[in-house]
Amino acid sequence: MADTLRSKASEHYSKARQKAANALTEGRNKAIEALDTGTKRVRNSSEDAKQRATRGVDANPLAAVAGGLAIGAILAALLPRTARENKYIGPASRTVKSTAKTAAKVAGTVAKAEMIALGVNSGTARRQVRDLAGKIGKAATSARTAAVKTLRKDSE
Repeated sequence: MADTLRSKASEHYSKARQKAANALTEGRNKAIEALDTGTKRVRNSSEDAKQRATRGVDANPLAAVAGGLAIGAILAALLPRTARENKYIGPASRTVKSTAKTAAKVAGTVAKAEMIALGVNSGTARRQVRDLAGKIGKAATSARTAAVKTLRKDSE
């Protein structure tokens, strides 16, 4: 009778051990599958974001450049000045700002005078600036397209 009990206990132990091993394997497989699914979703989301950004830059490259400059200016303005910067650069900074304002006013006045002397009115100047902006936009689009093609070739 003791042998029979031992045999049954051993059999139950083997079955329980096998069930635990099966559950562990199944759990591991499900975890791997979930990780693969999550990785694919993240990859797809990042690819979608990249394509949206590319379309946005294609549609309006000047806005992308202006946005980048604006973000840079905002970040620069948000960075706090240190006491050392104020001590050493503060007076020079005020002088440079004052000089730059004066120079800008003088440049504006001279530019107006030159335009009047050349017979260029504001409408003509706007058209010329618009044409130049269009040409710059085309150049930026061509450069971006070439860069994207190069990146795609490198990543393949």
